[in-house]
Amino acid sequence: MPSLSGRQAEGSESFPKICGCSNLHTVATLRAPEDAVEATAEEIASVRSQLTVIEQLLNTLFGETWSREPSSLKARRMAAEMIEDHFDGIVTEWEQSVAQVFGGVSGVEKRRENLHNSLLRFVAHLRDPDNLDTYIYLRKHCQEGMLSRANPAQFNLIHIALKQNILRHVRLVMRGRKMELVRDSVVAAIDELRMMVSGFYIESREAALRASEEKYRNSIDHAPDPMYEIDPNSFAIIAANSAAVNLTKATSGVENGGPVGRFIGQLTADGLCPGLVGHLKTVVEKGTAQGYDLQMAGRYFDVNSALIPFGNKRFIQMILHDVTEKREMLDELLKAERLAATGTFAAGVAHEVNNPLASISSLVQSLLGGEGDAARRTTLHTILSQITRISVTLKDLVDFARPSTAERKPMNLNDLVTETLRLLSYNKSFSGIALEPRLAPDLRLVFANNNEIQQVLLNLLLNAADATQGGDGQIKVLTENHRGSDGNQRVVMRIIDNGIGIPREHLERVFDPFFTTKPAGAGAGLGLSLCQRIVLANRGTIRIDSEVGKGTTIKISLPAYEPAQDSMVLTAAR
Repeated sequence: MPSLSGRQAEGSESFPKICGCSNLHTVATLRAPEDAVEATAEEIASVRSQLTVIEQLLNTLFGETWSREPSSLKARRMAAEMIEDHFDGIVTEWEQSVAQVFGGVSGVEKRRENLHNSLLRFVAHLRDPDNLDTYIYLRKHCQEGMLSRANPAQFNLIHIALKQNILRHVRLVMRGRKMELVRDSVVAAIDELRMMVSGFYIESREAALRASEEKYRNSIDHAPDPMYEIDPNSFAIIAANSAAVNLTKATSGVENGGPVGRFIGQLTADGLCPGLVGHLKTVVEKGTAQGYDLQMAGRYFDVNSALIPFGNKRFIQMILHDVTEKREMLDELLKAERLAATGTFAAGVAHEVNNPLASISSLVQSLLGGEGDAARRTTLHTILSQITRISVTLKDLVDFARPSTAERKPMNLNDLVTETLRLLSYNKSFSGIALEPRLAPDLRLVFANNNEIQQVLLNLLLNAADATQGGDGQIKVLTENHRGSDGNQRVVMRIIDNGIGIPREHLERVFDPFFTTKPAGAGAGLGLSLCQRIVLANRGTIRIDSEVGKGTTIKISLPAYEPAQDSMVLTAAR
């Protein structure tokens, strides 16, 4: 290849024969990029801010060659004009270099088009430092385009190839001081490009990391089960999700008191603390552990814990799963079986006792007819009244033993409560007692037997009246919609009184047949047992919470009506 003198090179703008380019371009003949991207004002400001920092860094290395001074801007324009004059040749050589590095011949046209557009944007910024199109495009693709999936080293290699190809043209077509200025401008421009993209890569990876962390945190924080992160050495709580915070508030009664920083044993009653600590020690030793029926805030939880390593540290993750409703259902099932056995026995006793009792009653009544002695007649009347009392008890036994065959239908629980309270307002037992209904306006229909549920409500309200005799008695009846732990819709009714309450040692026995705390002769102790039997027969649950001196709350949960249950009604009717 022939050489040129320095004078000739200094006075020439392009030398296509020397560099091998067959076609020259002007700015007018170069087509604009067809893959432009839009950017917001905030995005443009962010790119400009990053560029300002990098320009200052490069200025310390290249001096006035890379600055906003007129001489530097002139050198940049000369470099841009040289690239435009040899545009096709540079793109062709660049595409060949990329193909050699990454191999393959597929997608050549698409690759050439991408390189063509990239060089156009690069030249536009080289000519005008305030033209940010190339960086806006690259930043967007680092975030969500092809560069987000590429290896940063690949990008660097592609632009090293571009720099080598441009510099080859510079050396061939220029000489002297002009060549040095254009060379330094091209090197600085490519270095600026690579530094900007490195910043974009870091920015996009940090954003992806923040998004991933936010997703992880939100999935933990919004989980329905209480979750704790616990230090494996001190067993202090180092993090907790929202469900755990709410549980702590319910346990401690402090509205603003979170669990973080507390010893884990402080979340439970004193008697349960050793068991929970032992559970965590097992986790530290074996890596995982499970526990069952942990009691907190009046509810029961299964406990699943694991030792989680991260970096050179580790923590215990403890998850509590509320099994209160499951436990209640199992308890109700056991009680139902026990009630069934008791009912069968009661029916037999009632049958065996009723027949001779009827004979005794007849004999007493026959004796009364011919008895003239007043004292003896009083005795016979006493005997007859006790026989009547025994008969009433036997009738209760028979009612208790008789299985429910009533048909369940959709019913409005609010209407039933309103009607029942209206009836009881005339009962002297409720004199001086405030009856306060709080009924949900959007309450779902209940799928149950209307008469049976009213019988239960009457019984419970009468019991509440007995417990609140004192002048300032108050009985509230609340209704609300509720979604069970199994996802099914339920309707909840609560009867709340401010009466004398039930001692804790009696709470486990209140549903037992014949158990009563009333004086002798005031009841047989079958009322609550019968209520429980009815509620269970209607696929519901019943629970009593009480504290002596503060009152009692009875919670009844019944299945909400679903249209699909119409078929059950029709089947029962047949």
